[in-house]
Amino acid sequence: MNQNNLRSAQVHEILEHSPDGMFTIGMDMGIQYVNPAFCKLLNYSPDELYGTFITDHLGDLSILGTCMTAVQSSGYCKDQETVFKRKDGSIVHISKNVQALYDENGDVHSILVSIRDMTALHELNKELLESKYDALTHLPNRRKLLSDIDDLNSAFNIIVLNIDSFKEVNTFYGHKIADQLLIAVGFELVNHAKTMKEAAVYKLPVDEYAILINSDCSSEEVTECIEHLSLTLNKKVFPAADQRISLNVTIGIAGSNIGKKYLEDKKDVMAHADMALKLAKKRRKNYLYYDESFHIKEDYENNLSWIKRLRDAINENRVVPFYQPIVNAKTLKIEKYEALVRIIEDNGTVIPPIQFLEISKKVRLYHHITTIMLDKVIEEMAHHPQLKCSINLSIEDINDVFVNAYIINKIKDCPYSDRIIFEILESEGIENYEIISDFIAQVKQYGVEIAIDDFGAGYSNFVYITKLDIDYIKIDGSIIRNIDTDMTSQIITRTIIDFATQLNIKTVAEFVHNDSVNNYLKNLPLSHLQGYYYGEPSPIIER
Repeated sequence: MNQNNLRSAQVHEILEHSPDGMFTIGMDMGIQYVNPAFCKLLNYSPDELYGTFITDHLGDLSILGTCMTAVQSSGYCKDQETVFKRKDGSIVHISKNVQALYDENGDVHSILVSIRDMTALHELNKELLESKYDALTHLPNRRKLLSDIDDLNSAFNIIVLNIDSFKEVNTFYGHKIADQLLIAVGFELVNHAKTMKEAAVYKLPVDEYAILINSDCSSEEVTECIEHLSLTLNKKVFPAADQRISLNVTIGIAGSNIGKKYLEDKKDVMAHADMALKLAKKRRKNYLYYDESFHIKEDYENNLSWIKRLRDAINENRVVPFYQPIVNAKTLKIEKYEALVRIIEDNGTVIPPIQFLEISKKVRLYHHITTIMLDKVIEEMAHHPQLKCSINLSIEDINDVFVNAYIINKIKDCPYSDRIIFEILESEGIENYEIISDFIAQVKQYGVEIAIDDFGAGYSNFVYITKLDIDYIKIDGSIIRNIDTDMTSQIITRTIIDFATQLNIKTVAEFVHNDSVNNYLKNLPLSHLQGYYYGEPSPIIER
């Protein structure tokens, strides 16, 4: 007899004495067996449950389909939460595990379900969710702050304070000391608020606090308070366990009297303070008072608009490659192209990558752009037997397990992969040489060449070039742009060329945009030239 069969006396004994509720159902969802713990949980006798259907007792039927699909595919379904109905109609929250039981032929004859009562924990979570006080610091929380703002009938100011690099503090010192620091900062803020007119301190999620000033203070008065607060906190050493830790904070401030009118939605002040905080961090300032001239809200709205435009462009196949020619520096004939991403709007407008590429990375849509470009360039190459083309990859693409595997598999199946060049953006920097080197080694098996793009743009590290098996260095356009008149650019360019020549690496000058720059570059031992002087990016490849 199969060891999973409930008729086994040993299994039956285990189920009967288990503290967890257990029952079995047939493939028709009818209850076949219940143990005492399950009966006690639902306040039924075994006879009242036998022959009934599990759907009669489930408070949430939506989970049943997902559960059965998992059981049929893998034989089990682990740790899902749902609700059961007791005999009196009340609800019990449970966590359940489901296991298929097999007969001698290996076929599923019934399903064993074990459940654990999670009602007390659920109620606790509900209580915490509805609570208006932070459990650690005992300060009023964000929920209480928003409630208090609703009750106000006069002008007010909100200060939002963030502990800089708190994640690193948490990682280095551990959660116990980090919690002590949060309590200590809250205590310091409460003491400081006592010196302010009608001020109250609130604990926001994670490493943030808020101070609500329920008085009509001028921005100058609030700024004076903030300067003192910022100076005090950034100078203070906080004791935690046997440690003495210095912290830095960043502060955003906003008032309800924005633009000399009382905000219709008072909670906008909270959003404005948060915007000011984020901008202060970006500008590396200790604090910043919200001002409409910052246009932060417009920036957020623009970001949201671009997210939709990006998603629509991806879904509607409007992300396309434009091709810019790269010429041989000696013959001045086109030898290859670089594929540059563009978005075509519904009205035919062509959108350059400077408007959407960074946003695509922040909202995790960038990998779609990379895979689309790779697919479309390879498809285009099939129609141009002599076409050699370069495709841009970021360090992020190579570090992304999905994108990395997608690229490798695509190259494996490409019969003309030896006409592909991957351009890796140098300006992003390389932290993990092993991953990059491994990727380069894999694609080079299929004849792919490697170029380092934007070399010389800020980050430039000559050392890592020697660690990677590359074929081209593309000198950044910021260096080439004024090379005909800028001596510094001339020195940098010659240094890069000499360095590359010693390593047998070819060099490409980007941003060749006029006759003067071109004439200067023709006298240098470059291998290739690229820029508007030789051709603008175009959706059509001219051969």
